[in-house]
Amino acid sequence: MDAKALAATALLVAVCPAIAVSATYKTPNFVVTADSQQFAEQVGKAAEIYRHELAISWLGEPLPGNWGQPCPITCKTGRIGAGGATTFTFNNGEVFGWKMDIQGSEERILDSVLPHEVSHMIFACHFRCPLPRWADEGAATLVEHESERMRQTRLLNQVIKTSKRIPLSQLLSIKEYPRDMQDVLTLYAEGYSLADYLVQQKGEEGRAVFLAFLGDALHGGWERAFKKHYDISDVSLIEKDWTGWVMAGSPNIKPADKTLVAANDTKADPRREPEETTFRGQSTQQGYSPLPKLARQPRLERTSVAELTAPQPRSMSVATAETPQLTEVPQEPVSVHPARPTTDPPKSKWQFPWSKDSEETTSPPQSGFTNPKATAGSFFDFSR
Repeated sequence: MDAKALAATALLVAVCPAIAVSATYKTPNFVVTADSQQFAEQVGKAAEIYRHELAISWLGEPLPGNWGQPCPITCKTGRIGAGGATTFTFNNGEVFGWKMDIQGSEERILDSVLPHEVSHMIFACHFRCPLPRWADEGAATLVEHESERMRQTRLLNQVIKTSKRIPLSQLLSIKEYPRDMQDVLTLYAEGYSLADYLVQQKGEEGRAVFLAFLGDALHGGWERAFKKHYDISDVSLIEKDWTGWVMAGSPNIKPADKTLVAANDTKADPRREPEETTFRGQSTQQGYSPLPKLARQPRLERTSVAELTAPQPRSMSVATAETPQLTEVPQEPVSVHPARPTTDPPKSKWQFPWSKDSEETTSPPQSGFTNPKATAGSFFDFSR
C-alpha cells in the first residue's frame, strides 16, 4: 500500500468513530445533535417542554405555534465546563436564524444550561429586540437549578461591599458584555439578584410585571418604568433597598407588605452558602483563567422527563404584532459571550427548578403557525 493510501486509511479510521457516535433527534422546533441517540432525544424533548412551559411561566400562554425553522442544538458532553451559546437575528420585528451550542455534563445541560438558553429565546420572541444585559441574563438565570442560583448569590456577596461592584445606574445602562472577566461575572450575579428581587416584589404576578417593566423601560426610560411598576423612581433609593436585601441574605420577600421572610432561618431560606465546591471560570477559548472555587449545593432529585411539571400560568396578555415581510438579513458580526466552566457535578437525578411537584406534563400541543419575530444576539451562559 502506497503512502497516499495509508494516509487515506488513517484519516478514515480517525473520522469514522466520530461519525459513528453522533446522533440526531428532531422535534418541531429543535434539531439536536449529541454523542448518543438517548441523550439527543432527552435534550430534544426537554427543549420542547422548556419552550412550552417557560413561555407559560413568563408570558401567561405558550408561544403561538412553531418557529419557521427549527433551532439546531449541538451538545458536547463530558467532564468539561458547562455553558452554552445561542445566536439569532432580529430584523424588521422578526427573530430567526436560531443556533444553540451547549456543553457540560448531561445533568448540568438538562437542569441549567438548556433552560437558560431557551429563556433567551422566549424573551427574544416576546420583545423582538435585544434586552439590557443584566435583565436578559438575570431573568434567564432565575430558571436555573437552585445550586446554580445559590452560587450567583454567593458571588454577589463577595463583591457587594467592594469596588468590584457595578453601581446600579451603570448596570442598567450596560448593553454589551464587559471586556473584563470579573466584570462579566459581577454583571451576571447582580443581574440575577436584581431580577430576583424585582420579581419577588409582586408575588404571583412578579414575572408578568417584570416583563412589562422591561418593555416600558425600553421605550420610556428606567425611572419612569420603576415608578409605574414598583412605585419608586429614584434609582439611588432602589439601589439602597436592593443592597439592604442582599446584605440581609437575599431572603424571600412577602409581597403584601414587602417584609423579608426568615432572614436568619436557613431551613426557610435555602439560598445559603452550600457545602461542596466547584470551579467557576471562563472558556479557555477566550483566554481567561479559572476563578477561585465557589461553593455549591447538591442537586435535588427528579426521576425522568415524563415527571416534569409545569408552572402555573400568569395573568398576562401577550403582546402581539403583525408579522412583517422579511428583508435581506444584515450581515452583522455576532458576538458570543463566554461560558463559565465548572467541574463535573455529582451524579444525581434532575428536575426543573421552576416546576411544581403535583402535576404531570405532556408534550406541548403543536400547530402549523410559524412565528418568526426577531436579530443578532448571542447569549452564552455565564452562570454555570
